[in-house]
Amino acid sequence: MGQDVADPTNPILSPNGVKNGAPMSTLNNTVAVIRCYSNGGIVKQVKALRSFMSRVVVVTNGLADKGATRAWLEELNDPCVDLIEMNEGYTWSNALNRALHHIRMLNAQKDAGIEFVFNVSVEALFRKEHVEQMLAEFADDNVGVVGTSFEGYQEGNVISLGRSYRHPRNTGMIVRLDVFGQPMLGLGFDPFCDDIGGMEDIDFIYRMIVFSGKLTKMLDLRVRLIVGKHHNQNQKEERERDAMEKIFNRYQQWSSDLINSVVTAWRLLAD
Repeated sequence: MGQDVADPTNPILSPNGVKNGAPMSTLNNTVAVIRCYSNGGIVKQVKALRSFMSRVVVVTNGLADKGATRAWLEELNDPCVDLIEMNEGYTWSNALNRALHHIRMLNAQKDAGIEFVFNVSVEALFRKEHVEQMLAEFADDNVGVVGTSFEGYQEGNVISLGRSYRHPRNTGMIVRLDVFGQPMLGLGFDPFCDDIGGMEDIDFIYRMIVFSGKLTKMLDLRVRLIVGKHHNQNQKEERERDAMEKIFNRYQQWSSDLINSVVTAWRLLAD
């Protein structure tokens, strides 16, 4: 196991046009990032991803996890699985940002050549062809984020995941790494969202559109997503829609015509 190396009707969607010769995106220059703790399913997910991906980064809440994830992953004895244990400040957004820092350090210190970050949930059952189809969209260098639809399963039954899954989600979305070098994007995902119910992915995409001009692409791959037996998806959807509203209102205060137009688009999509 590797170690941490250091502490337009819809303006958000990419137009269907001719691909314009961006650098080739492949599984070899893409890293998967998983946030989790005290979840035994991490081993199965890491094995599945490593069957077709060159590297996986796992970020855990070190205090709550109490070494469980480290013990599980050590059994794999895989040098291309990097574990980061955060012993303070762990939130969903901070975990993603910690992984982003790690990936940048891999590029700087080891010339890893990583160009794409695949944020993925333990419960999202991606196959190789899913990720390859998503990566193919980056042949258009106007695209900064690619997401996909999911099909929720709870105890073997198909369930609705709600309208918030109509947008790319960190449940399984790929981000072009150099997008994080743009103004207002360098720090990654905003921990503000952790305090309002989540949706750090939507907030990031919002800023990406406004400040970098990059667009999103949403595929309909219907990746299977396993929902826990006792998980209330309706409550989660209500909480996340409230968070989306708070995000919109926050940026609305900037009073920029450009920002207001994007907020309007988001509101239409959220209805």
